[in-house]
Amino acid sequence: MLMKKKTLSLGLFLSLTVSIFAQKTEEMKTVWETKLNYEYDLTGLDENLKIIHGSNEKNFGVLNAEDGSKKWVSKFSEISDDIKKVDLQIPMYESKAIFLFDKKMGKDQMVVVDIETGKMLWSTGKYQGIEDQDEIVYIPEMDAYAVVTKDALTMVKARTGEELWSTKTMNTPVGRYIYDDKEKTITMVNMPRTFLGSLVKGFKNQILKINVKNGDVIWEQTYRGFIEKKVVTREPVAHFVLAEGNKLMLQLNGLQVFDYKTGKPLWSATYDVTFEEFAKVKTPGRVKAKGVYGAVADPLYDGEFVYILDFKSKSSQYLKKYEVNSGKLVWTSPEIKDAKAIPGLYLVDGVLLMQVGGAVEVQGITVQTTTTTSGTTTTTYKSINYQNVKPYNVQAFNVADGKQIWESDRFKKGISNMFLNGKDLIVCSGKALYNVDYKTGKEKYEVSLEGDDISLAEKIIDPTSLGENVNKDNVIIIGSKGVSAHNMKTGAKVWANRTKSGDFNGIYGTTAFYQTESDDQFAIDVNTGKATFYNARKNAKAEYSSDGNYLYAFEKKVVTKLSTK
Repeated sequence: MLMKKKTLSLGLFLSLTVSIFAQKTEEMKTVWETKLNYEYDLTGLDENLKIIHGSNEKNFGVLNAEDGSKKWVSKFSEISDDIKKVDLQIPMYESKAIFLFDKKMGKDQMVVVDIETGKMLWSTGKYQGIEDQDEIVYIPEMDAYAVVTKDALTMVKARTGEELWSTKTMNTPVGRYIYDDKEKTITMVNMPRTFLGSLVKGFKNQILKINVKNGDVIWEQTYRGFIEKKVVTREPVAHFVLAEGNKLMLQLNGLQVFDYKTGKPLWSATYDVTFEEFAKVKTPGRVKAKGVYGAVADPLYDGEFVYILDFKSKSSQYLKKYEVNSGKLVWTSPEIKDAKAIPGLYLVDGVLLMQVGGAVEVQGITVQTTTTTSGTTTTTYKSINYQNVKPYNVQAFNVADGKQIWESDRFKKGISNMFLNGKDLIVCSGKALYNVDYKTGKEKYEVSLEGDDISLAEKIIDPTSLGENVNKDNVIIIGSKGVSAHNMKTGAKVWANRTKSGDFNGIYGTTAFYQTESDDQFAIDVNTGKATFYNARKNAKAEYSSDGNYLYAFEKKVVTKLSTK
């Protein structure tokens, strides 16, 4: 599988057109280089275990991430006599294991391997029909896996394969869960399998509270909607939390509240709107899967109150204030007309700030089949990009009564996004950067971005979201042809770096990573603007350290660790 650009759970993901200004670029320094005896399709990095790996359908190799030494390299057939081939691999870094599946038409064999040593931990043919990584969830509090088959959910001890208990009440994957160590219970909300799997095996919305000692179901409840996972990053699009007063809160297309002790529904404020019309997948080939995320801002909590966007109608929307404990509707805002997306909602000093329109996240998987004289090649591409949705404006409301305080049409021609940093409301129109007075909507400054020479600004990034080591005085601007930084208080340009055509892969630590169309790798220090590069082979893959100091390049049979600083 070829990834057009890397997609990890770390960092911020964008699909933008970027490049590097040669004046500020230096070649990355090689830390180590290691050669394996096979080419790999899948790669991975786990910094807690200090390992990286590359694998294909027959081989698996694990390297020490610090020095490149081989921890183990093996053919799957050498690990266990129970498997002849590997049709599915599921790395489980947190439990230090990798699941291998030999699919045999009703006689599937599952082998679990210690990812640090390459030794088989256990093997079984009991769990049939597992098609996706979603159907195995690691529960660290129990050091066990929740394994889902067509008939039941079974809790299995991680290192031994011992079955702790099984329940036929749920036979779908665990989307989110809450483990209660005091009560010795686990409360789980389910989600559908893959689309095809849901059609074949069916789906029932469930919340289950279970005794972890014996698997007895304490209560069962249904919920509205269904939890999906982002098509590329596989992150569940839902939040499941236990609030004060034994309130179980499921944030899914709004908010659903249940009694934690009994499972009784207490109150809800939900909407059900799809945004697939915005999803334009930019990678070549036939669209296999796609999804739009972040088109509606999450509920915003403020002590005993919560603010929720009502998006039931595509022609009109409302902002509503509820009491958390009772579910009482406190107020409804004036009608927000014609908004197609409301991705931002912020609160400061009794003022609710709302971004209408702007960038929404689109994830897509496409498949391209190429036929030549030598045969047929099928390539899978995964992409993440941000697409702007019209119309645009910024509005402010009084939290006491929901009345509109101000509305700005300054941004009617465009908004990439905005963020609230302390009392600074920073807005980007694409061509200019603004610091807006949140009380009045008047600009403290307006700064043109044309002098940055990075073309249209497509995303601005709040430095406080990037960790401790990033300069908190500067806003980072991602343009369609480069990256720049401006002082947040004054708007003055600090640095800018123009770049070549390629894909922006995210910010890790203090480093922004991206790759060209030929898969060369570039890194820009977001504190200084200094850039480094690596001339990689075509179709090379990359993994990035969370601090941004290192890049791991996977090329044919060679793995290289490079310093970005």
